Amino acid sequence: MAIAVFGEALIDFIAGEDGAYRPHLGGSPYNVAIGLARQGIEISYLSSLSDDSFGDQLLESLLNEGVHVPLKRRSLWPTSLALVTVNKERQPTYRLYREGIADKDTSFEEIVENLPANLRIFHTGSLAITPSQLPKIRDVFDFVRERGVLISIDLNIRIRASIDRQKYIGGVRSLLKLADIIKASDEDLLALELDADTRTSAEMVYREMGNGVLVLTEGDGGAVVYSDRGVMTRPSYHVPEVVDTVGAGDTFHSAFLAYLIREGRLSTSAADIDLYLLDSALNYACAAAAINVSRAGCSPPTHEEVTGFIAAAGS
Repeated sequence: MAIAVFGEALIDFIAGEDGAYRPHLGGSPYNVAIGLARQGIEISYLSSLSDDSFGDQLLESLLNEGVHVPLKRRSLWPTSLALVTVNKERQPTYRLYREGIADKDTSFEEIVENLPANLRIFHTGSLAITPSQLPKIRDVFDFVRERGVLISIDLNIRIRASIDRQKYIGGVRSLLKLADIIKASDEDLLALELDADTRTSAEMVYREMGNGVLVLTEGDGGAVVYSDRGVMTRPSYHVPEVVDTVGAGDTFHSAFLAYLIREGRLSTSAADIDLYLLDSALNYACAAAAINVSRAGCSPPTHEEVTGFIAAAGS
């Protein structure tokens, strides 16, 4: 059982305490691919990478982590960049450079030609579901759904990624009914402008999905899972020192998917997953995210690290 990931791989230039920006490999789908690989899941990354030096680094990192990169063509377009500043609460804000960049330079034909034969989940989200990419994403969704593949989306909304806010938000909402598993942060739901209360917004998003599984992450407030079987809530794990929260949501989602795959619960419909198994997956993902925020940048843990962390916490 394999997962295919499509979406941006970019360079985060993160501001240090001295004000200097230092490069880090990143991008939400790229981080999810790394996180799944470290969890021991068979994973393919499908977006094109630039032939520039940053593209070399991203490709080398993916291969070193055990991620399969079937698309051999390298894009002549440059790697996308993001300037990241971290506030006093260690929360990042992003300024994106997304015109004429490599991860947009992947055709529908290239995506479907490189899907694994044993594909079970197609994951995307973040900057891959901005308006310019939506026609291609919808075509891919139609293709994989006809083959019984589950669709996973991490909303990871970056409002400044599009100059037309309403078109962006409308496009994201148009995908909700097509997904089997969606992860949304409290900030994502506020950006959708459905309701001032994020839990109410989450219920509205779940109704728009129609079925499947919705996971709401609430930072240090924990996480909530919504399914046809009911709703379960998990608190976050205490971390003595939060270094930063970069990639915490990506780490969470990769761990959540990895847990369900390891338990063999994604062989049919996501809507059929037992609620208490979803709760266990939520707990596992919260632990993985806690480990990540104790490290600089996005650094997803292994399965052994997560189970050891949970055991040490007595949960």
